[in-house]
Amino acid sequence: MTVSDNARSPLTSILAFIRARKLLVATLASILALALSWLVHLPTGYSGNAHPSQAISTDFSSGFSVAWEMTSKDLGVTAPVVASTRVGEVLVVLAAEESKSSNSQEPIPATLIGIDPSGSTPTVLWHHELKSPSRTLFTWDDSIIAGGETIRASDGVVTATWDSPLPSTVGYEEDLGSPRVVLSPSRPSWGAVASFIPITWPVVVTCTRIGDSQEGDRNEEPSCTGWHKDGTQAWNYALTRNADRQRVQPTFITTTNSHLVVGYYDNDHPYLDSFLSLTDGSVTDLGVAFSGHLSIDSIYATSEIYATSDGWLLNGMDYAQLEDGDIAVLNPDGSLREMMTLTTNSLSWRTFITTTCVDADGYTVRPTTEQSLTALRTGHGWTPMCYGVESNRPDSSIYALNGRNFLAPDEDGIPTDTHYKQGSFFSTDGSLILGIQSIESDKKNSTKEEAPALYYSRSGVKIASLSQVGARTAQPFYDDLLIATPVPKRNVFLRYLGGYPHPDTVLMGITPKRAS
Repeated sequence: MTVSDNARSPLTSILAFIRARKLLVATLASILALALSWLVHLPTGYSGNAHPSQAISTDFSSGFSVAWEMTSKDLGVTAPVVASTRVGEVLVVLAAEESKSSNSQEPIPATLIGIDPSGSTPTVLWHHELKSPSRTLFTWDDSIIAGGETIRASDGVVTATWDSPLPSTVGYEEDLGSPRVVLSPSRPSWGAVASFIPITWPVVVTCTRIGDSQEGDRNEEPSCTGWHKDGTQAWNYALTRNADRQRVQPTFITTTNSHLVVGYYDNDHPYLDSFLSLTDGSVTDLGVAFSGHLSIDSIYATSEIYATSDGWLLNGMDYAQLEDGDIAVLNPDGSLREMMTLTTNSLSWRTFITTTCVDADGYTVRPTTEQSLTALRTGHGWTPMCYGVESNRPDSSIYALNGRNFLAPDEDGIPTDTHYKQGSFFSTDGSLILGIQSIESDKKNSTKEEAPALYYSRSGVKIASLSQVGARTAQPFYDDLLIATPVPKRNVFLRYLGGYPHPDTVLMGITPKRAS
């Protein structure tokens, strides 16, 4: 016996209605889930204390949260952001089309943008089209030096125009085949297309090539020039040759009281010759007798001279031998202040010159001569937080904090020596480090994170990664606000699922994750 068609019809209708209800409920649940995900992942806005710092707040131990996102349209440009820096209270970003050329000297059309990030959402203050764009820009006190112009960061006004724009090449090398700016090396950024380099000296020094046929005395045509911030010349200095016919030239050893080391190359290694005054361009010879060569190679950490805040320390314990004592204390102009012998030496010279101490806001503190000598004797730093690097090469690593080597668990969970790429940032108390970690072990030889992440500095355990919020790089602007660039490849569908960043985002603000 079969059910009649008349009886089957109401049953079919009921089943169809139930299925439709289930489908409707499932659809509504999915929509609500997407809406909830979207709401949960909406930018939270910035509501911090706006305290300028190079150290991050310990509140980041809760993880990362996106405070805001900016698109090119928000910035008023069409190009992506390729570099950013803080100048005073202003966030200055460089928007430029990334050239496909591998030539780092090739100019790229670019726009500077001033931003106030202190509010809940950032405010664009000004735009400035660069007339002669370059991949290398400079910051100097309250201004940016770019494209042959001095630009005030607070309002974007051009305060000076340079007749001779600063070269784009920075550093100190034996080959002066092209003009270059002589500057102390700055902290490297993670994969930057362009960069802002700070000028911290009273003048900026540029050097140009001099013909090898010229005889060396200080009455020659000038080959190095000191420049004021307004683009006017402070002094000229001619490259010279010493008694061995080696060319001497200014170096990028950190200055002391407006004096700079002048050096020469011998078999591709740089050595000390004399001292140059940045005030007037005058030169003073070294005021202490020694045998051998005095290395000034700070890149590979073999330098025998160290700049303190009030003079220089000269090491006579290694390759060069001082006639009397282990250490010569020099005045800023290189004249001798005193000689001394270290009866106790708890810190090796190499460890000493590769140690950086910072204040509570993460800014480097240069020690006095007395603090330096105390550090050599006791092994203790001159601030509560000091970290050690392998050398001053850009590809070198940070390996210790306050004398304790970094550890991190390997793939088996065993604590193993680790280090972090230079350009990492510590929290205000040193308990956290934001950087790229590399673990050295038998099983994981040189295993490296591809993007910066946040770690507990003592254990090396990862807390969160910038990639979790769609960021590729970040640096502190305030202690509780990171300025970040987004990952290059983004899936638009992830955005609709509440993920970060938006496909058009070029700049992000990252804050500590709030408790749910």
